Amino acid sequence: MKRANFAPPLLAALLSCAALAHRPMFNPGSNSRAAAYTVAEPDVSQVITARARKGTQDWYTLKVPAGFALNIAVFVGARCSDAYRPQLWLLGPGLSEPGSRPAFLPAGVGAVSVPRTYAPYSGHGVTARKGQTLARTLEGGTYTLVVDHGAADGWYFLYLAGKELGGGTAEGREGLRQFGGASEINTHKFHLKICFLYKNNLTIVNI
Repeated sequence: MKRANFAPPLLAALLSCAALAHRPMFNPGSNSRAAAYTVAEPDVSQVITARARKGTQDWYTLKVPAGFALNIAVFVGARCSDAYRPQLWLLGPGLSEPGSRPAFLPAGVGAVSVPRTYAPYSGHGVTARKGQTLARTLEGGTYTLVVDHGAADGWYFLYLAGKELGGGTAEGREGLRQFGGASEINTHKFHLKICFLYKNNLTIVNI
């Protein structure tokens, strides 16, 4: 096979664009408000993978400025039991008291949730089940996310939309591989973006 030779500008573009991705992170466990996982840089696109235990919750905390547009969803491994349907909650300033408050939610704190409904999802190298998106413009301050796992074990990841800056951790990439054991995931397709120059235009494509 003939070896490809890239001109320096094109090679630089390839290397820089390979770093653009949803940032993979891993939550080893955060089953109480006191032990909440801190979402660093919530304005950056990222996936936080975790293993779920039935009857428990995972807690997350994030600090955002006024007017922050939160866009987040839970993805469940396609091979997980259909009984695994975690519910996503958002707690914090500017939210109303929920009509029905689960026992694990603290009293006097506003909260909103999305239903435990999931639909098949295939895209970006992932085949899974996707929960409803929780989209909200926030007043600003410290907010809490809770993933209530319900009556079954499973694997999930939280997807936060935002700027694609790449990075992530080795644990996050390993978490996605573990998620792949409960789903169908091509981590190469999920993380890698290739850039190519065509007629002096830089184009980004998912592969």
